[in-house]
Amino acid sequence: MRNYVLKKIGLGIILLFCVSFFVFSMIYLMPGDPVTIMAGQLAKPENLEALRHEYGLDRPLLVQYVDWITGIMHGDFGISYKYRIPVWDMVSTRIPISLKLTVITMIIQYAIAVPAGLYCAFKKDKAFDRITVNTSLVLTAVPSFWLSVLLILGFAVGLGWFPASGFETWKHYVLPITAGVLSGLASTIRLTKSEAIDVLNEKYVTTAYAKGLPERRVLTRHVLRNSLIVITVNLFMSLPWLISGYMIIERIFGIPGMGNLMLSSIIQQDFNVVQAIILIITVLTVICNILSDIVLGFLDPRIRISVTGGDK
Repeated sequence: MRNYVLKKIGLGIILLFCVSFFVFSMIYLMPGDPVTIMAGQLAKPENLEALRHEYGLDRPLLVQYVDWITGIMHGDFGISYKYRIPVWDMVSTRIPISLKLTVITMIIQYAIAVPAGLYCAFKKDKAFDRITVNTSLVLTAVPSFWLSVLLILGFAVGLGWFPASGFETWKHYVLPITAGVLSGLASTIRLTKSEAIDVLNEKYVTTAYAKGLPERRVLTRHVLRNSLIVITVNLFMSLPWLISGYMIIERIFGIPGMGNLMLSSIIQQDFNVVQAIILIITVLTVICNILSDIVLGFLDPRIRISVTGGDK
């Protein structure tokens, strides 16, 4: 198991450096000049060159990348080209807001989807299964931004039950969290149902029924327990995708999270802020990927044996 974990961590570190270089190179791929953004369109050429030299933008790409990644390791993500303040000061206040939305959404989503998917597998092709599957297909086809607008029109403007924007009280979180839950609910239900159906066809489930075990015990101890292997992996991988998926939702509901900041920074061509947010989401994705592989290795020894070539 130790070799398996070390191998996954090593691959994750290599992947982080590769992706970080690609993220840093975005400054040369995106349209616009950060120096012109800082100095303004009417700045003199000599002033632009002085500013470019001040921020080290006239040095070779690899030199800039090494300085950038070294600064990040010390907590320095650079300076915002638009506001001339440290990027980390802008991003650090947004991270807790986005994480709060994401974690609450994940808890509610899996609390609904796992039991629903399990019951759909148990009642395959029955009324509950068909209604749930058809509803999930509709939710899959509905874009999150359109769903957010419908929720605002219905429950904020129409009924006046919840505020349309802001993040001061718990009521401000109801509509955006609802939009996030409904957007991801369908895929989790389908995944749970698919895994549960595969487990229900296993011989040990048939044996459990033959022994006369109660139906609830078979579903919880045998079906749910073995289905949780893939569901747990999906849970880890959902976290970074939910954060990135909340960009539009945060924008619509006026929530000052990382997604909202990233969209604003893209519009304003504030490259350092965009780089920092993408890197944070990338790091979170790699960490969640490593954790999911480690958890999968613990839950299913066959995985780590195949990866390490027989090491247990």
